Amino acid sequence: METHHVIPFGSSWWWGGWLIFAVYGTVVFWIGKTATKATRKRFERWWGWVILGFFAFGQFYQVLDGSWSLQESLPLHLCWFSRFLAVLYLTFRQKWALVPLFFWGIVGGFHSLMTPESTLGSGSFMLVEYYFSHAGIILVPLYSVFVGGWRIPANGWLQAFFWNNVLLLPIYLINLAVGGNYMFLVAAPAAENPFVVGEWPYYILGFEAAALLHYGVLRLIFFNYLLPKRATA
Repeated sequence: METHHVIPFGSSWWWGGWLIFAVYGTVVFWIGKTATKATRKRFERWWGWVILGFFAFGQFYQVLDGSWSLQESLPLHLCWFSRFLAVLYLTFRQKWALVPLFFWGIVGGFHSLMTPESTLGSGSFMLVEYYFSHAGIILVPLYSVFVGGWRIPANGWLQAFFWNNVLLLPIYLINLAVGGNYMFLVAAPAAENPFVVGEWPYYILGFEAAALLHYGVLRLIFFNYLLPKRATA
């Protein structure tokens, strides 16, 4: 079974990941801005299917090469949840999915590109899949704001933080049951990240503080895109 693969900062695959992000973003925003409304809706629906297809093929690929395992391959990291939220929004028009996706996806995706750690090994396909999926969870919520006109609830950052914490106990129990480290609740990630401080369980408190800080900063950055308050009589 393949172990986690850390991609060094500034390496060819690190720069390749940002190139994938740039090309991916250019294509989807160009289509979103230039297509007719009907074409854009079809594109969004198929975009969601492509994201889901990459996940399904990645699982199949691991089964074929014998690397699939309960400890590593279940879609139980926060970025995996973000991917499914992206599919729910794009393909099934579930706008409620955008609140957690906006905060989980942009923050998690950004750190995954800056300090990448593939949990499924170092094979070329899995690295491309890693970058495609993490670029997508950043681009889908940004697309929803700048192309779709979605507006962020003022307390959305607190909603996202709340659901973060709702997931902790069940994911931790699954880790104990299968011997995994989903959401890095059993051991710290191997990638060098300034927000990973200390040993278990203290680094988890750092994750909590970092999440709240990042979500709050996102709210400030996108202040002009918050959902307007209803006028009162």
